[in-house]
Amino acid sequence: MLGIVIATHGSFSEGLKDAAEVIMGQVNNLKTVKLEAGADVQNLGTSIKEAIQSVNENEGVVVLVDLVSASPYNQSLMAISQLDQELQESVYVIGGVNLPMLLETINHQLLATPINEIAQSIINQGKQSMGVWHVSDMSDDDDDDDDF
Repeated sequence: MLGIVIATHGSFSEGLKDAAEVIMGQVNNLKTVKLEAGADVQNLGTSIKEAIQSVNENEGVVVLVDLVSASPYNQSLMAISQLDQELQESVYVIGGVNLPMLLETINHQLLATPINEIAQSIINQGKQSMGVWHVSDMSDDDDDDDDF
C-alpha cells in the first residue's frame, strides 16, 4: 500500500487528514508531521524520517508539504537523503498541498497506482482544483433561470 506523509507548518497537516476522513472515511497508512512555533527544525526532520519509515510498505511513499523550499520541504529532502537508496528512489516530495491533492493521493493509494505514475497526477489535481468567482461573473441573463 502507498504510504502518505503530510508535513506542514502548524496543525495544517492534521486538519487536512481530518477533512479527508470526513469525505472518504478512515484513511490507512497516513502519518502527519507538524512544525510547531519555536520547535527545533532538526526534530522535524527526524519526525519526517520516522513517518516515512512507518508508512513504507515497499510500494512507495508520497510526502505532501505545504510550501516548497520551506522547513517541512527542506527537512523532508534531508530525511530522504538518510534513507537507504532503494527507499529514496520510491519517495516523492510534493509541495503546495491542498485538500484535493490529498484526496487524489488517497485515491491512488486505494487503486494501488504505481508510485512512478502518481506525482504528476497529484500536481495536476492541485492545479485543476483552483478557481475564482466574483459577482461580476454573473450576467443579467442568469437572473432569468429562476423564473417559472
